[in-house]
Amino acid sequence: MADIALGVHRRGHLRAIGLASLGFGLFSAGDAVMKIMAGGYPLPQAVFFNALFSLIPIIGMALWSGGLRQLGTRRPGLHLLRATLGLVTGYAGYFAFARMPMADVYAILFTAPLVITLLSALLFGERVDFRRWLAVLAGFAGVLVMNRPSAAGIINVGAVGAALCALCYAASALIIRHKGQTEHALTFPFYANLLALPVLGGFLPSVYVAPSFEDFAWTAVGGVLSGVALTCLLTAFRNAPSPVIAPFQYSQILWGVLFGALLFGDWPEPKLAVGLALVIGSGLYLLRREARDATG
Repeated sequence: MADIALGVHRRGHLRAIGLASLGFGLFSAGDAVMKIMAGGYPLPQAVFFNALFSLIPIIGMALWSGGLRQLGTRRPGLHLLRATLGLVTGYAGYFAFARMPMADVYAILFTAPLVITLLSALLFGERVDFRRWLAVLAGFAGVLVMNRPSAAGIINVGAVGAALCALCYAASALIIRHKGQTEHALTFPFYANLLALPVLGGFLPSVYVAPSFEDFAWTAVGGVLSGVALTCLLTAFRNAPSPVIAPFQYSQILWGVLFGALLFGDWPEPKLAVGLALVIGSGLYLLRREARDATG
């Protein structure tokens, strides 16, 4: 019986890993669409329609898994704060993808676990030992290797956008960890996208550029892909512990390299591999230590 239970347990984890890998791949596909669209339309318009179409799979999952009552909340202030962070994340992400290769953007976004460790110590007083501080420093050193200023001291502004995106994502993750235990997981992406719509919609009358049918279709596809990716990840995390799923986020760098090369002709430079080794190695170490602490 124990062997049967162990087999079922492992199969559940494998299904969760498969769903997570699919989700991360779909996120990358959505980011590729975002990069294609980013140069031709104003940022408020692009982020508005991405948020609008992302809601479709999220609401669909709520209906399928128990009804819209799951989306009720007693913490409107919490969701308003996260929606604000989500707006900045969306803007910064579009800004970065419009100006940098996808793999380079992901390399900076992967510093989020390092930022979470840093903010945990500064804002919540969580204990961070010497080895974790070394991992954080090594990860940020990797970012400097990948995005060092030019001889003239010029820093890629896209890298600044990606760093801001990572910072806001990390802050949002910490808010969920410390304040969001009473909320259903679906409420976070639902309200983040829903509350963004009236803010972004207020800009549309002054900046709206009428898209072609093809561009509008691609915009819809990008938003739906992001929403489906999110539902895949929520389902994966429901069926396997976070330490099992989280490392597979780094598979996005493979998709970033693939989409970047095939769609945009962006081939990674050697310095990317060196910097990524530092960033990913540091992130995996921090995830491993967090998992060890969680299990005692």
